[in-house]
Formats: sequence, structure tokens, C-alpha cells
Amino acid sequence: MKKLYTTLLLLGFLFISASIYAQPPGFPDDVDDEDAPAAPITGLLSIGIAAGACLGIKKLK
Repeated sequence: MKKLYTTLLLLGFLFISASIYAQPPGFPDDVDDEDAPAAPITGLLSIGIAAGACLGIKKLK
């Protein structure tokens, strides 16, 4: 019984994770999404990556 429960739980997690990765439906054809600005990736991203690297190196030492 425990093996059946474990197998069903594993299959449930696999199916849930597959549905999580599914894409939502797109915009209707009448939406003008060409003029939308791109995601703003500023200089703060590099500062965040540097801070994360410093924290990671500090944690490993």
C-alpha cells in the first residue's frame, strides 16, 4: 500500500509540474502589443549579480 501511495504521489507531482510549465493563452489579435516597451534591464542587475556572487563566495568559505 505504501508503494502505491508513493507512486501515485510521484505521478501527481509530475502532472502538476507539467501543467505549471504550460503557457497561458496569448493576446487577442486586436491588442497592439508592438509598441510595448521591452523589459527594463538596468545597471542594478549587474549590482545584484555582484552582490549575489559575493554572498555566495562568503557562504562557501
